[in-house]
Amino acid sequence: MSVVTEAVSKLNLQGLKLFVACSGGLDSTVLLEVAVWTGLEPTILHVNYQLRGEESEKDEAFVRELAKKHRLGIEVIRCPKEATKGKGINLQEAARKFRHEWFQSFIQQSPANRVLLAHHADDQVETFFLQLMRGSGIFGLGGMHTERNGIIRPFLSLSKEELKNFAIQNKIHWREDASNDENTYKRNQFRNILIPQLLESNPELKSSVSVIQSAFRNTQQQLREELQPRLEQWQKTAQITFREWVELTIEQQLVCCNYFEWPFWVLARIQGLKDAELSSKIDQTPLFRTKDGFSWNSDFSEINQWEFKIEEVEFLPGTFNHWEVYLDPATLKTPLSQSFADPSDTIRRLGVNGQSKVFKLLKDKGIPEQWRKSYPVFKSGKEIIWVPGISVSKNHLATTDTPLIIKLSRA
Repeated sequence: MSVVTEAVSKLNLQGLKLFVACSGGLDSTVLLEVAVWTGLEPTILHVNYQLRGEESEKDEAFVRELAKKHRLGIEVIRCPKEATKGKGINLQEAARKFRHEWFQSFIQQSPANRVLLAHHADDQVETFFLQLMRGSGIFGLGGMHTERNGIIRPFLSLSKEELKNFAIQNKIHWREDASNDENTYKRNQFRNILIPQLLESNPELKSSVSVIQSAFRNTQQQLREELQPRLEQWQKTAQITFREWVELTIEQQLVCCNYFEWPFWVLARIQGLKDAELSSKIDQTPLFRTKDGFSWNSDFSEINQWEFKIEEVEFLPGTFNHWEVYLDPATLKTPLSQSFADPSDTIRRLGVNGQSKVFKLLKDKGIPEQWRKSYPVFKSGKEIIWVPGISVSKNHLATTDTPLIIKLSRA
């Protein structure tokens, strides 16, 4: 059995719902073909970034033909150009963020879902030097894991050359991306210029880097296992006290950043919150000061993509929650409309006398300042009826005697 085929078969992926990210390039096409050859039936995921004109369309057509050839399902998403182009946008980082958020949307659908990516040993070496240049610690220098957060990378122990030789021997066709030869980006500079030069001086460089990365990943794993119970508790409450935080070593704080997917510069910002008297935002990171520490609310990062539905129901439920509201439409003076929160908005909250500022409720819930003006609310005229996930007005609620009940909920 080829080492390439063995890399996939030894993972025992049967019984999982698998997705293979396939760009049409060498690495991902080999991964897809090997997955099929080993008896798996993955769904193909393809991102069309629309950055290379006709070539991008040909990549998509090529991947669609692969799906047709193997009778596999395929999901294609077209990345808006404004997501990867513009002042201050790092194209490669933006593209990576876009596709990984999309991958996670499939992973989160079921505990059995996994996404397979075709990163290999050469990618690991490039990542090492990129992170070294950025001054990263063991979490950056450790490189990618074979399996982490629903992502599986079977080829991390294999070189690009091994994958190419395998493809040639087995007559696997792929698409070439000319942008890989352009040295505009740092990764390409390392790939095409710096690493080849270093290899001339030290042919064992890649092996040495692999050993170092393995040691760093083992250290990461040990730290994470030691901290796991507390990480799970903090994730549940979305809050850490300053006393708990300062008791952590810097390595443990880095574990937290890695676990909660915060950039490492957040460490300095947390110290800023600790020293501050008032709650404040941390750039684009949704961390806010509380009385005794700081909290966050990552559930709201996709608020602009929320969808809602309205339907007639016959009965009220036994229990209620803030993600659905039951209304008596006969009491509404004007039709319901969906809008965005405004600093002047107030709501007559159920169980509370007087009016409450909507922005204050959003702030108390941990909604970052930069997201509050795009937070959805439902109104009747100028009256706030419902702030999804936050609060509902005491006015216009249906009762057991309401002849026609309208249910409004997040889809």
